[in-house]
Amino acid sequence: MFVAVIRSCTGALAALLLAAALPSSAAQAQARHEENTDPPVLRSFYWFRYVAGSDLREACQAGATLRIRAVYNALYNDQVRTYDIERRADGTYRFAARVFADLGAIGSVTISQPADIVSPWNPHRSERSLAPGDFQRLLSALNDSAAFGPPPKGLELPSNDFWWTVASCREGRWGFQAYHFPTDHFARVRFADVLFALDGTGVAPNLPRALPPAEFRGERTRNWRLAVGANGLRDY
Repeated sequence: MFVAVIRSCTGALAALLLAAALPSSAAQAQARHEENTDPPVLRSFYWFRYVAGSDLREACQAGATLRIRAVYNALYNDQVRTYDIERRADGTYRFAARVFADLGAIGSVTISQPADIVSPWNPHRSERSLAPGDFQRLLSALNDSAAFGPPPKGLELPSNDFWWTVASCREGRWGFQAYHFPTDHFARVRFADVLFALDGTGVAPNLPRALPPAEFRGERTRNWRLAVGANGLRDY
């Protein structure tokens, strides 16, 4: 989808897209996948690794900072919500919420600087601090949902379906979980309402609903699917 945006541009417009979205080489080397999935030009290159939590997993060792990442795929072309939680040194928790919605709706775009060109594909974003009590409420809901694993090996996650993934590093231990609607496993999710209540983006959730099987639904862009392995997503 995002690569198609680049391919549809020519000459100077493509150069402006790249200039607006690409970080410097030094910033890119230090950036986590969360930051790399904000710019639409980079998103297609980092998205699967972001959902897989590969940056969390690579840094997860004894003494590592607690980090949790939840991704809600609510029909990829319609809405995706992401939540990144990280413990700070002062005992509070950084809570970053993003919503990618109505991607490509470019009917009314005002361009006053190069970065405006990609604005229709940028996420709605909010960030706040969670007090320990708020975090404990979320942690309890995650525990009740078996969010720290083990994941259902062999589960497939089509882009045009509803599903959650949770990647985590807690006390140096890596964890991963996935839930695909309408399977029984999805019914175990207890953390969705907590995350939605903490979300400050102002965008209403696209709630799961019964649909024909993904294979029989036509979409406006090419679909993809992820596969769950024994300890996370396969090959990401």
